Amino acid sequence: MAATDKLRASLATACGLLGVAGVKAQATEVQSGVLGYHEPGRVSAVELLSDVKHEFAGGQVGTIRLVYDALTGSSASGAVPALQKTQTFTSPSGNGSYSTEPGMTPLDNTFHDTRVALSGGFSLPWGRLTTASLGLYGSFEHDYTSLGANASLAREFNRRNTTVTLRAARFEDTINPEGGVPMAMAAMPAPVPGGGGDDKRADDDEGSDATKSVTDLGLGLTQVLGRRTVLNLNYTNSRVAGYQTDPYKIVSVVDGVTGAPAPVSGDPTRDLYLYESRPDNRVKNAIAAELIRSLGRDVVTLSYRYFDDDWGITSHTGELHYRLNFAKGRYFQPNVRWYHQTEADFYRRWLVEGEAPAYASADYRLGDMTAMTYGLKYGTTLKGGQELSLRVEYYAQSGNQPAGAFGDLAELDLFPTVDAWIVNVGYTFGK
Repeated sequence: MAATDKLRASLATACGLLGVAGVKAQATEVQSGVLGYHEPGRVSAVELLSDVKHEFAGGQVGTIRLVYDALTGSSASGAVPALQKTQTFTSPSGNGSYSTEPGMTPLDNTFHDTRVALSGGFSLPWGRLTTASLGLYGSFEHDYTSLGANASLAREFNRRNTTVTLRAARFEDTINPEGGVPMAMAAMPAPVPGGGGDDKRADDDEGSDATKSVTDLGLGLTQVLGRRTVLNLNYTNSRVAGYQTDPYKIVSVVDGVTGAPAPVSGDPTRDLYLYESRPDNRVKNAIAAELIRSLGRDVVTLSYRYFDDDWGITSHTGELHYRLNFAKGRYFQPNVRWYHQTEADFYRRWLVEGEAPAYASADYRLGDMTAMTYGLKYGTTLKGGQELSLRVEYYAQSGNQPAGAFGDLAELDLFPTVDAWIVNVGYTFGK
């Protein structure tokens, strides 16, 4: 649970296209990759990935994917900077603390995470024009477990120029954060040396973990538009029920006149920070389109995705890839990706002393923001048919200063730019 959604999304994108297109059909094919991710001054990650695909007699196909990643560094806690004082925060375990200098974005330097994910799938022909697929998924972190299953049914029409796919997936997640599940909108307690409990965490009778379920339903259409053009359309509806609050994120409470951190009632030596709170239900809809066009030697891919949910977030994503096959078995592929989203209805960069909303989060992942990604991939076919690829990407995320900043808040950078470098090496072989 410690890993951010944005980072997870970056890792998935960076490792999702490891191989070189145009691989000759093999009975068994293995794709492997090593990824490095680095946000200067923040998060660093290393991910190892291996995909195995085997074609059985009769057209059945089995796949296995194994992923291991490790993340360390500093993650934004959600608190706003303080203009004139050092801020001290309780660590997620409740057993220690970390501090942030005046004017600096509060970063939790205890951030760490490792994850092992294993998934497998099996598809088989069901008649001449239909293919059915089933899959299982498991992901394991020290504070988060996700188990899932998926199924799909694909049918070809129109002389196999049209393919319609129905998809369904179900995930059951368990969240067991360090220090237990915090009570929504409760004040962050003082650190407890030695690991003692406190009344700001979930009671023992309620258990120290939380659960969440996700149901995804999807419809896909692939249409051959000509000898050189293919169009892919996809719609996904996702319904999430259960605990969706980030247990490690907080919201600052500030003085209504000065904008400086407000003190805890009865203890003026401590600043007031509240654990965030998000709704327990969320409905998400996404529509995506991808156009692939062969230019003879080269290939261009243009894609667009629209997303909205009942939390008030709307996003647009546009991406362009141009594969330049400049020599036999070699290519360059530059890409550019643009992303923009609006903020959630309950996104609050700060709360004024005395406010008590039911839901509030200062997590920048829920804020109004724009992100750009620029990348270049190089791929080559080696002797024996193996393939090697190298991709380097630069990611930059920015947002506007929140409206209504006053006092000290008006002097601070409340949505600093976040950038990252992503390097991915992929290797594919088969026999």
